[in-house]
Amino acid sequence: MILFRQSRRTYHPLLSAGLLTATLLLMSGCNHQPLIEPAATITTVTSASPEIAALEAEVEQTPNNAELHYKLGLAYIVYAEKNKSARSRELAIKNFRQVLKLVPGNIATLKLLYNIYYEDIVAGNDQAFTEASSIFNQLSATTQKEVNAPSLGVFLHHYLAQKKSGKKNHPELYSALLAAIHEQPASDKAYIQLAKMYREENYFPLALATLKLGAEQITDSGDLYEAIANTYEARAEANGCSYQQTAYISDAIHFYQQAVPLAPETGALHFALARLYLDQNLYQLALHESSILVELEPTAENIAFSAQNYSIQGKERRAHTLLEQARTKGLTTGDAAYHEIYMNSGEWTKAALSFTDYLQAQKNISVYDAIKADIIGQQADMDFSKLIPQKQLVFRSEWEAAVYAFWTNKMTRSQFEQTAKNSCELTEYFFYSGYRDYSAGKLSAARQNFSAALQQNTYRFIERPLARHFLTSMGAKYPAD
Repeated sequence: MILFRQSRRTYHPLLSAGLLTATLLLMSGCNHQPLIEPAATITTVTSASPEIAALEAEVEQTPNNAELHYKLGLAYIVYAEKNKSARSRELAIKNFRQVLKLVPGNIATLKLLYNIYYEDIVAGNDQAFTEASSIFNQLSATTQKEVNAPSLGVFLHHYLAQKKSGKKNHPELYSALLAAIHEQPASDKAYIQLAKMYREENYFPLALATLKLGAEQITDSGDLYEAIANTYEARAEANGCSYQQTAYISDAIHFYQQAVPLAPETGALHFALARLYLDQNLYQLALHESSILVELEPTAENIAFSAQNYSIQGKERRAHTLLEQARTKGLTTGDAAYHEIYMNSGEWTKAALSFTDYLQAQKNISVYDAIKADIIGQQADMDFSKLIPQKQLVFRSEWEAAVYAFWTNKMTRSQFEQTAKNSCELTEYFFYSGYRDYSAGKLSAARQNFSAALQQNTYRFIERPLARHFLTSMGAKYPAD
């Protein structure tokens, strides 16, 4: 029935503050005009604003005052951005370059000028790349960390162009990111973005090698360690069942642990650790991490997540207390946490009421939702047959289609068993077979199948606490976790 709250909080495509600003500018239609190197003959724009007119007059009186040129450059660039004025942009560059003639190596001016050229790189101006690279190489190593490498601008330009055209050209993007790593080896941005692209193509060894190279260069980046951990998680899940890859889960835990001291108040790290600790049946550590998450970010969703962690461990009182706290924070009864926690504890009437709210909020449903409707309906003596046909049933894999075929008697138990290939699928095979036996009064076979479901050790599957519940209802004992 899929892992509860299955989605991993993935590390999103890297857009630094500068890259994000450029993206928003492009998306809003604020494309910069091609940059033109200002000549000494460019005239002023006294009609632009009173502020600019006053500054131009002062500069004319004292042409060697670097501070006045700097202020005038700032005024021009603000006016250029507001009014889409290429001419004002050129005059800003002219004044910033004059500052550098008067005060060579001025850091603030170099950074401002660099950022102007960087935006032009993102807009696709080849000349801007040459100018930006020249300035970038004049910056100290410390100052370089405060801006994006020139080739990151090239990457973003190509990325946005490919997204707009719908035509992918990964080598073009890889090349730009590799160049950015060469330009800026002490920044984690390009390493993380390149590894993310490799990961999306299932090139896990390349992704990990890239990130670990970055970690060798940069020892204080929590983002790098988080990305490494995230990649190990993705690698564990790539075959459809992360429980078959416990070594990768251990590696992911290790790198999340490395990230936590560098960003101890980042809730996503504690969320990830809670999930992975549960995957290894380290439930005390999992509960501790989910408690930290709630302390740091006491949202309704995080409190509900913690409640579910307690629920699957059979700690019903604590789970219900947290569920009530989540409700006061705004969690609606249509959230899956409600009916799943009530299912785990065998409170079927409450599960039926909250599941009704859940169904009404869904446009599409999964095969597992359809099965829940049958199980909850049977246990609570409630009929969901009018609600289910109103929803679009969506299959996300061949396995889900097989589950539904078995559940609707279009596949035999023997055929269903032959379809199950890993411990995740076997958990579902044994549980659904066991429930069929349980419903038919074949209690001995039900006990055997429910026990087999538990033996798959898929600790975050809802089938696990449900199997324990039905075993208990039959007076059967089951192995302690």
